[in-house]
Amino acid sequence: MEWRGGMIPHFGFSKGKTLNDERSRDFYRPPLRDTSENWNQFRGPERNGHIPLQSVSTDWTKPPKTRWSTPCGLGHSSIITSGRLAITMEQDQDQEILIARSFEDGQEAWRVAEKTKWHDMLSGTGPRSTPTLHNGKLYTLFSHGKLSRVDASSGNVEWSIQVTSESYEFPEWGLAISPLIWNDMIILSLGGEKSAIKAYLINSGEQIWQSEVSGKAVYLSPEVLRLLDEDHLIVSLVGKIVSLDPMNGKTLWEKPWKIFMNNVQIVQPIAVSNDSIVMAAGYGKGAECFSISRDEESKKYRVQSSWKSKDLKAKFSNPILKDGYLYGLSENLLVCLEAKTGKLMWRGKKYSYGRILLVDQKLLILGHSGVLSVIDSTPEEFREISSRQLLSNARCWNGPAFVNGYLLARNGEQIACFDFGK
Repeated sequence: MEWRGGMIPHFGFSKGKTLNDERSRDFYRPPLRDTSENWNQFRGPERNGHIPLQSVSTDWTKPPKTRWSTPCGLGHSSIITSGRLAITMEQDQDQEILIARSFEDGQEAWRVAEKTKWHDMLSGTGPRSTPTLHNGKLYTLFSHGKLSRVDASSGNVEWSIQVTSESYEFPEWGLAISPLIWNDMIILSLGGEKSAIKAYLINSGEQIWQSEVSGKAVYLSPEVLRLLDEDHLIVSLVGKIVSLDPMNGKTLWEKPWKIFMNNVQIVQPIAVSNDSIVMAAGYGKGAECFSISRDEESKKYRVQSSWKSKDLKAKFSNPILKDGYLYGLSENLLVCLEAKTGKLMWRGKKYSYGRILLVDQKLLILGHSGVLSVIDSTPEEFREISSRQLLSNARCWNGPAFVNGYLLARNGEQIACFDFGK
């Protein structure tokens, strides 16, 4: 039994293959194309799910060729890439591992292990955080609160610090935030009674600032958005959204935002213009757009609601913004909303609780049962191009990576590389 995201348990037998079964398969492995454009962090280079322009043509109507597939460990960590390495975090018995596999054939290149294991009944076993790559170094948050800097090419640990105290109150479903690298700082929104947000130097791990704002941690990762032609570090704590100056951690503004049931934010904020952001949540909450202004005399910020909509109840699947329209899963139903007004443009099909990427004017949705669907990103009407099983039926809450026509995808038992290039 496992939970798939809709608060309804899923019963079934695993259809995963053994390692020997996978190695006996014949895979399509022509010479590897260039993979130097790294998928360097959670949700890609801009942390927004947008896939950069690819140098290879793709045909989304045909099934991709499987370059390799191999078993992997439990966990909800997404995949990132560094050159010819695919990197993620997994559980290996009583150890949590940061592991790199060859882009060529999926063989393990190196691993870093910590003796820790997160488990809760609702979301299962394994790490939730996704490592971040910056200038050849990986910044990794393990489930017991250790932050490590690891050389991406060799797997050598350069430093490690404990960023949670003995009295730290872990979120109910574990540490899911991914480290944010900004201006040679590592920013973490761990929550806390005194200083909920902290920043560390990338070269040493030394703490350089901590926020005055406090509150319990949630699952949204810190993100710097450009608003009012300024950098705003947007974080969420239980019951509120907060903007900080990322240079020093000083609070710019706070806004109460309560979510029915657990009151925890999962989905990332979206800047839909220079002076507005959209937040969305499941559990009956929906989406809300906030307009932000600043009084020139007092220098105080004003945050007001522009629109609300129950048509986009994004639980933990981050919506995509494209050309003024939001595309997202409302619970498990794909919808399109006008970002300026919240107007519903269309309702599509149910795609389960999946991860969404945007590439080549297409939406790629990897559902929680391993099905990949391709949909046109147009507000005019819902148009599905293809939908097919890519991974085994094990629960998939992991974000995929996409580099030069290669899709890297995983769940809690299988990781694979699929070639969409013509």
